[in-house]
Amino acid sequence: MLERIRTAYEGHAAECDRPPKAILFHPGNHDLIGWDEVFGLPVLPDERVEPKRFLLVCGSGKGGYCVHGDIYWDDEGRAYVADPSGDPT
Repeated sequence: MLERIRTAYEGHAAECDRPPKAILFHPGNHDLIGWDEVFGLPVLPDERVEPKRFLLVCGSGKGGYCVHGDIYWDDEGRAYVADPSGDPT
């Protein structure tokens, strides 16, 4: 999995001018592998990712979740957790 992430990370750098902000794993894989960070990027569980797959996040919008709620990224690259009503915290 690490080699696949490295290949995707390098490919992303060659094709996109926005650096990745996070790596999303399927929640089952996130629990199984147990990584919190890879290449300096946070590794987050996200139900939208298929098992045995991952997703590099470089834009704004929803990008995973943690025990405190859904994680969102703003246009400046800052992460924030939205409370259940959808307001940033």
